[in-house]
Amino acid sequence: MNKLNRKIYFALVTLTLVLATSLGLPFGRREADGFAPLNFGGPITYVSYCCNGVAITVGPPRPGRFLITVGTILYAHYNVYIPGPYVLGSAVPGGTCQIPATYCLVPTPVKGIVTMIGSSAL
Repeated sequence: MNKLNRKIYFALVTLTLVLATSLGLPFGRREADGFAPLNFGGPITYVSYCCNGVAITVGPPRPGRFLITVGTILYAHYNVYIPGPYVLGSAVPGGTCQIPATYCLVPTPVKGIVTMIGSSAL
């Protein structure tokens, strides 16, 4: 291989890698630490207050128990503190609710910590 062919080959390989990474083709993990968002939605069936936030239990079609904290972004009508309204949102997996009746010493697991949530009027 002569010098000109090596330069062309090197330029093509470099260009291919630059284009592939700029277009977002899967070279390695793209999500932070493997935390894929959990999407949830449905009526709020139960609300419990925690030392570190508010835990809501969401019914079907996308059920689960989720923790609303200080960093949660609230949208629409802010009706997430009473049972009844429908909610839709996303959360990161994990988290615990520190129950006030036990002096915040007993952690109760939740499905996820809410990153953003919106609610219906009622």
